[in-house]
Amino acid sequence: MSDVNDNGDGTRVSPDPSMPVRVLHVDDEPDFADLAASFLERSDDRFEVIPVTSVSEAFTTIGSKRIDCIVSDYDMPETNGIEFLETVRDRYGEVPFVLFTGRGSEEVASEAISAGVSDYLRKESGTDQFSVLANRIESVVSRARAEKQLEAHLGQMTDAFYALDAQWRFTYANARAEEMLDRDQEAILGEVVWDAFPETVGTRLETAYREAMDIGEPREFEFRYDPLDTDFEVHAYPSDTGLSVYFRDVTDRKQRERELEEVSERLSLAIEGADVGVWDWDLPADTVTFDEGWAAMLGYDLDEIDDDLSAWEERVHPDDVDDVWSVLESHLEGETEFYECDHRMRTKSGEWKWIRDRGRVVQRGPDGEPLRAVGIHIDVTERKERQRDLERYRRMVEAMPESVCLYDEDGRFAFVNDYLAEAYGVEREALLGTESRLVDQIRESSEGDPFAELVAGERDVLADTTEIDLPDETVVIDYRLSPIWVGGSFDAVLGISRDVTEAHRREEALERTSARLEALFERSPDMMDIHDVSGKIVEVNQSLCRELGYDEDELVGMSVQEIDTGMDPSDAPGRWKGLGVDETARVETTYRRADGSEFPVEVHVRRIDVNGEDRFLASSRDITDRRAYQRRIERENERLDEFASIVSHDLRNPLNVISGFMRLARETEDLSYLDRCERAADDMERLIDDVLTLARQGRAVGELEPVPLIELARRCRGNVDAEAFELVVETDSVIEADPGRLRQLFGNLYQNAVDHGESPVTVTVGDTEEGFYVADDGPGIPAERRDRVFESGYTTSDSGTGFGLAIVDGIADAHGWEVSVHESETGGVRFEFDGVKRE
Repeated sequence: MSDVNDNGDGTRVSPDPSMPVRVLHVDDEPDFADLAASFLERSDDRFEVIPVTSVSEAFTTIGSKRIDCIVSDYDMPETNGIEFLETVRDRYGEVPFVLFTGRGSEEVASEAISAGVSDYLRKESGTDQFSVLANRIESVVSRARAEKQLEAHLGQMTDAFYALDAQWRFTYANARAEEMLDRDQEAILGEVVWDAFPETVGTRLETAYREAMDIGEPREFEFRYDPLDTDFEVHAYPSDTGLSVYFRDVTDRKQRERELEEVSERLSLAIEGADVGVWDWDLPADTVTFDEGWAAMLGYDLDEIDDDLSAWEERVHPDDVDDVWSVLESHLEGETEFYECDHRMRTKSGEWKWIRDRGRVVQRGPDGEPLRAVGIHIDVTERKERQRDLERYRRMVEAMPESVCLYDEDGRFAFVNDYLAEAYGVEREALLGTESRLVDQIRESSEGDPFAELVAGERDVLADTTEIDLPDETVVIDYRLSPIWVGGSFDAVLGISRDVTEAHRREEALERTSARLEALFERSPDMMDIHDVSGKIVEVNQSLCRELGYDEDELVGMSVQEIDTGMDPSDAPGRWKGLGVDETARVETTYRRADGSEFPVEVHVRRIDVNGEDRFLASSRDITDRRAYQRRIERENERLDEFASIVSHDLRNPLNVISGFMRLARETEDLSYLDRCERAADDMERLIDDVLTLARQGRAVGELEPVPLIELARRCRGNVDAEAFELVVETDSVIEADPGRLRQLFGNLYQNAVDHGESPVTVTVGDTEEGFYVADDGPGIPAERRDRVFESGYTTSDSGTGFGLAIVDGIADAHGWEVSVHESETGGVRFEFDGVKRE
């Protein structure tokens, strides 16, 4: 291995250009490899060709011999030429490498250039191709040797160096820096760099230096310094004490031209044998040279294409022009290393093609202005269409409000959309390769393996509704699994599932509600029916049947007009026309029973949708008791209004009396007037007591109990002046009554006798056939006045309040008794109470 030259970076080339060129030819076809070796060695006596038929044999040879150039086929059993190239680059660096293949395409050429191929050549028929190959080998080997010689030369050079402190002052400069900057070290030490070289202020150099100091990271850049007419390659390294700057002169124009020629040559290799078009733009002259491939790509002959930029620009899609120019101008200004942009161009037939436009500036002027740019066009229309289809499908899958996934043959996730990942509460990548809970559940709950049957093609689909446990909850899903076959072979199982938990819960709730409503309909104490728009009854509950006296079979089919006396048959179809769905109307009407009797009802009618049919739900309630109660309340209100009027009048009179006599007492100082005031106040007190009795107890009674009349009648005597009357009790009956209210009744009757009779008056209590009576021997009540004696405020006595007999009437009514007024045997008044229950 003494003939191997390793420069420390893994690169193995001959150190002397005059040395023989050792070529390693890798091709899995031995005959072709031997043929190529023979022709190459005949074409140049410096060539020594080592043919091998496998990549592994090639690496063995590279490791043991000096190799100046590798020529490799593309399609080989162990690996392809691109992968072989990449491995060579990783292990041995920039060994010249020529891809010599029968598979020529734009994809292979582009991939080879990206991998760093030195040259690319398509295999052709005949032996002339070996002469071309020999020229290519000689070219790439010569270029590699020249590059190594240049690297060795640069490695021996001493870079210029200076140091700046944190205040940007020079602290050191070596001799090479003095030479390149044309300044003595003594002249610049201690000087601020911006003062010593004011032309650098506001330039890229100042920006880079300040960035390095601010963020503490090194900066590498090239800088044109016009006062010295020199281009520098600058490396600035920040430290705690300041900035260390290494720089070198990179103005060698020939070196720049060689680099440009190399780029141009590699670009030519990339397009040779591929379906690409080439453009070469002379910016100062504003002319563009296009090749035949460029013109043919758009359906033109080359002579139909003008040689100026408009030939390209006017064919670019109007919607793409601005973006294309933005990318191109960024590159022309030196902001990007390459220009690359996909855009549409119009063909000769008027169609649009997607073009991948790649290129770079290969020559710049002294001020960095672009002078020449070269590039290629590649037709990527089909690729764009595939990408667009794939993107459309991807967006469609991502936009679906369903979980979408692909399973491999074992039931593991091979793809999931975001919706499914969110359901699991993880990132999509975390699910890939994991087992599906749904697939596991299907297998556990089934006989055999339905999923395996899908994979084997024994089943077309798996679909069902099931519960599945997710990390945070249990959900109900509808799922569908179906296999995907590509080229007759199994590829994956497509799974689509939808979370129907809420719908499932709503359905269950609806079923429960329906059951409850049905039970409510049947068991409701209210009368209920469902009828159609015409009024025909289609369903009834038992309450309606019971109240109306019909069987269910009789009511169903009848018209609501037959039971509702308040509905005119001619109005029935349009009665609820203005009622919206789920709106309710309330009416009061009268129902007719099967026996012809009628009763008032309150009806609530609600318009409902029953399986798409227009129906009306009527809920009716018997309001007979309510009507009676309302009438009673109305009578009570009328009585209270009358009562209030009388009270206000009767209280005003004694108040006037008190006011008048008080005034006379003050004016005359006669205290006897105060006696008159006291009597008036007593009248007011009695009036107020009676009023309170009516107001507080009215026509209500408490719990009824057996009451001996003789005892209660005698006990009530103490409530009246004993000297004013005599009591005779001629009964031993025991009746059902409220003792307290009964005492009030007797007390008021006794007081009425005293107020209207001459003292002493005799009061008699005795039995009647249906109850009892209370009679006196007073002056009596004329027949024409007997109808008014129970009116509130009516009295014929100066000392009466007019409320006593009204209280008596109320107590009797509260007990359910009938009270009537008659003449007594002695010519007085006799009050009879009928309807009294005896023990």
